[in-house]
Amino acid sequence: MQAHADTVGELTEDEYVSVASDTFVGIAIDRFRKFAPTADETTIYYLYVTDPNDKLVGVLSLRELLNAPEDVEVSDVMETDLIMINTGEDVEQAAMRMSELEFSAVPVVDDDRTLVGILRSESMLDVVEDEATEDILKSAGFSFAEVEQNRSQIILESSLTKILKLRLPWLLVALAGGLAAGLVIEGFEDTLEAVIVLGFFIPVIMDMGGNVGTQASTIFVRGLALGHIDDKNAMQHFAREGKVGLAIGLIIGAIGAAAAYGWIAGLRGEPADAGTISFVIFVSLVSVCVIASLVGYVIPWLANKVGYDPAAVSDPLVTTVKDVTALVIYFGLATVLLAHLL
Repeated sequence: MQAHADTVGELTEDEYVSVASDTFVGIAIDRFRKFAPTADETTIYYLYVTDPNDKLVGVLSLRELLNAPEDVEVSDVMETDLIMINTGEDVEQAAMRMSELEFSAVPVVDDDRTLVGILRSESMLDVVEDEATEDILKSAGFSFAEVEQNRSQIILESSLTKILKLRLPWLLVALAGGLAAGLVIEGFEDTLEAVIVLGFFIPVIMDMGGNVGTQASTIFVRGLALGHIDDKNAMQHFAREGKVGLAIGLIIGAIGAAAAYGWIAGLRGEPADAGTISFVIFVSLVSVCVIASLVGYVIPWLANKVGYDPAAVSDPLVTTVKDVTALVIYFGLATVLLAHLL
């Protein structure tokens, strides 16, 4: 079997049984008995019937052949309503036709209807998968083999100046995001000074959002590169990832809130506000997980649409958006719910 075959002729196999139309059934059965395919996996269930010019005129299943009287000609019992595939037919079109049939093999003929071989459905699977993958990637606007290999080669083999040009701008974006996060914390300085314990959970909020966002962007970039995500199903994947982020957030938020309550009320001996702070942590973790999941999908998608490398763009931008929004939600909610302590 050849990889990346374009036409049926490239996949046609010559291990089959055929007889002339005037052959008696008993003789045709003997032909079947003597047939010894070289490939171990080859199983033949059909007898192909040809005229004196080797043109295909009929077919018989092995069951029909064995049930027929041995003293009649195969032309008297053969099926003449034939399904054939031309040697020049496109592999993908042939695959679609065969997927609608219940036959394990289909005869292959040339333009003169001369029988040249058979096409087995099993033999087409790998090639059809390769063809389908290539078509999906092309429909997404890029080829994995060309675009991704070129990007990888540029990053690995370019000069230091070129590499810095590719990677440094997005790291500067991450730096700006870190500074913006610092400004958010400064903006809620009064809240943080009044409720010191809030500061202990900042790493939890930010790290969890970072992990969820990185997971989402990695999954999305891989799906994009492999052609599993395109213009037609992007919104479906966005919606699904939002649900995944919500589910993760509810689980992580509940665990984080329970741990915070036990630590504040138990180890620190401050049960009065433990419930409120735990609620703040719960809502913050849920929110940051949902936001990180969605941003982790949206940013690489937008980057790809405008021609940037999603793998290089995703993490810095996801981190920036996630950090700022997480801190605003966390401290904003704490400021409202813990106003009596300020």
